[in-house]
Amino acid sequence: MLSADHLSTIGVNPEPDDILYTVRGVGGTEVVFVRSVERLQVGTKAVFDVEVGGIDYGFDLNGILAMDFLLQTGAVIDLRHLTLSF
Repeated sequence: MLSADHLSTIGVNPEPDDILYTVRGVGGTEVVFVRSVERLQVGTKAVFDVEVGGIDYGFDLNGILAMDFLLQTGAVIDLRHLTLSF
């Protein structure tokens, strides 16, 4: 999920035809819309559909990588060094 505020700066905004979804996680629930993007890359992995939501949790956060993405890409999270690799 990516921040709607940050994506609006590059022209990704809600449109009247967008279907809204409610997603749940540790931070509670969030209403999002799904957008296909031409290219978004995290490390060496490309992502084409993203959920876009408010992400207003009281601190600066631009996005959240979901467990399904992390599992599908075989991501390795190193908490000692605060790194993410694939």
